[in-house]
Amino acid sequence: MSLTGFDPSRGAHVKGIPLTTTSFLAVTNFNQLQAITRYPGDLQPSARITHQYDAEAIAEEAQLHELIQRAMTGNKRANVGRYSVYIEEVVTGIRSGVLPPMHLWSPSQLEVFALEGTQFAVVPNGEHLLAIDGETQLTAHYDLRRRAEPETRDRHGAYPVAAVVHHGVPVDEARLFFHDLNVLAVRPNTSLGLSMNTADPVMKTVSEVEQRVSFLNGRVERMARQLAKSSPKVVTMQTLRQMIVNVAKGIAGIQYGARPVPVEGVELKDVSEVAVDWFNSFFETFRAEMNDRENYLISSSPVLSAVGAMGNLLLNTPEYQRRDVAQRLLAELKTVDWHKGAHWQGIAGRFSSRGVFTVSGTKEVGYGVYNVLADSQNPNYPTIRRSAHLEDPAAAQAHDGTSVPSPAAYVPQATAPGS
Repeated sequence: MSLTGFDPSRGAHVKGIPLTTTSFLAVTNFNQLQAITRYPGDLQPSARITHQYDAEAIAEEAQLHELIQRAMTGNKRANVGRYSVYIEEVVTGIRSGVLPPMHLWSPSQLEVFALEGTQFAVVPNGEHLLAIDGETQLTAHYDLRRRAEPETRDRHGAYPVAAVVHHGVPVDEARLFFHDLNVLAVRPNTSLGLSMNTADPVMKTVSEVEQRVSFLNGRVERMARQLAKSSPKVVTMQTLRQMIVNVAKGIAGIQYGARPVPVEGVELKDVSEVAVDWFNSFFETFRAEMNDRENYLISSSPVLSAVGAMGNLLLNTPEYQRRDVAQRLLAELKTVDWHKGAHWQGIAGRFSSRGVFTVSGTKEVGYGVYNVLADSQNPNYPTIRRSAHLEDPAAAQAHDGTSVPSPAAYVPQATAPGS
């Protein structure tokens, strides 16, 4: 093919495939991206531009940026550091991962031509593409370039990155693209998102526990945030994960919610073994109540999170004593009246104006539920228990004044952070 018209000095030649007359699927890398984009931080309203020779051009681009993007503040800004670490781990091979295509925009029509079977879009010298979508990722690339060691910087600069370049598109249409890409998309709910995160070491433990606890086999809801009344499932993925986090961290584990949980210093294999033994015993003991969500609240997230935190007592008990301690904990739980009723009012939830008992959120009542289940000195400890609970010999032994106290007696009442 003739090289007529090919002139490398005209600008950056970005390899890819034309999708339409105004969109081009580019296969590039950060070495090239930093030549055809700006550091997004320079385009923010409060940015301080030190290189004054380019101040006028940046001011013009910042005005366009404000029309087609949101400001780099709040959660968007906070996510840059996490995204930067993620990119570093992907490009260095620490983890497998995927970098989604960014959507870049130029109001000018770019020249697209073929050279020896390869097609290129030419971004003229001095012109910069703006990110309609994926600006957080673009900022994270710049952040990584600034902080990385030379070897990592080299690998990052050459790592393949995809981008859809929209060109010759007026600003109003670019704004519509921003709307369509950001507003029409439906984010997966927390349970589904957690179930898909196979890189999370805690989720690997969750999967192992799910397989080894017979009551849970095939009965963990991975899609929905809550169980429907007619659902054959018994627990959501998010709640099961919270139970296991609390085995590792105690009731304080509820502060993490769906966020990553630090596991430094935590032996996850031991957490898994304790969780399997404890959950098997608990679910077999309360199988009937777990299967009747209409009348009992034992399957609610705050209760199960508290049950997981009781497993932390076992985790911190010498292995040879765990079976006995687990039996005493179960004996204590057998004395609880799990029916939804006034005895749980203000502890696990409240009655609506129509007289329907509603369980509150785990972060709201998790500490309170744990305290009434695990701390015999708590004022509400007897409130939720059946009057005849001492008929259970194991429970009676745990309360008779001459036996070894319940393991919960060694644990101070849990207090929510900031309270």
